[in-house]
Amino acid sequence: MFLDLTVSSFDYLEQLSALMRDPIFYGVDSLPRGRGEPVLLLPGYFAGDWAMGPMARWLRRIGYNSYLSGIDFNLGCPREKLERLEARVTAIARETGGPVAIVGHSLGGVFARSLGDGLPRVVSQVIGLGAPIRHDWDAMNRRIGSIMQSAAGLWQALAGVPENCGTASCACGFARTIALSGLRAGAFTSIHSREDDVVDWRSCLDRGGNNYEVRGRHVSLIVNREVYRLIALILAGRRSLSAITDSSSSAAEL
Repeated sequence: MFLDLTVSSFDYLEQLSALMRDPIFYGVDSLPRGRGEPVLLLPGYFAGDWAMGPMARWLRRIGYNSYLSGIDFNLGCPREKLERLEARVTAIARETGGPVAIVGHSLGGVFARSLGDGLPRVVSQVIGLGAPIRHDWDAMNRRIGSIMQSAAGLWQALAGVPENCGTASCACGFARTIALSGLRAGAFTSIHSREDDVVDWRSCLDRGGNNYEVRGRHVSLIVNREVYRLIALILAGRRSLSAITDSSSSAAEL
């Protein structure tokens, strides 16, 4: 398990280094640019807005109006967080006068998907990065998932919240709501990796959405230059198979 965490750390540094050397990060490539459209970024489990900083700055460089979630650490009751995020999305849409695109990593992608389903008039599209379609421990890689589940149990004990908080059996019904949610055709895009060491990549595939595969581990998806290139094309409404790698055929394997 510790070897997995070490490899993930090295992969993050390798991916970040490659991104910093790529012209795409500085907005000097030939990819399409935005026109000030709002994009909200949601961090993954145990992470916060600090993790999405590089992507936020990059989006601004290529012409988008990027927004952070207001989450310091993505822990706690998911239902409460979702309610605050709903208010955040609505406020951004009111401020900018247009619909909001949402990019979410891991658990942030689960939140993003729920927001897109619940607020279809103010959410233009949702992009999930290593984001499982369902919200339960079975969607996780078994080895890393056990560590995260133990950490979640420790947080529950320290915070004095119910033992099943955030799980499918929680009384708030968040997990059941996620399982039943569905976005309109073409509104959800999943970017996943078969090398994902945290989330089972198959749990990220959406038969009704657009699914694209990249290389790299879970945490490094937020600094992966392949992911950045895909996001730029997707936000611009371009899904040409000659420009990006389509792994929708992976969904057919399930």
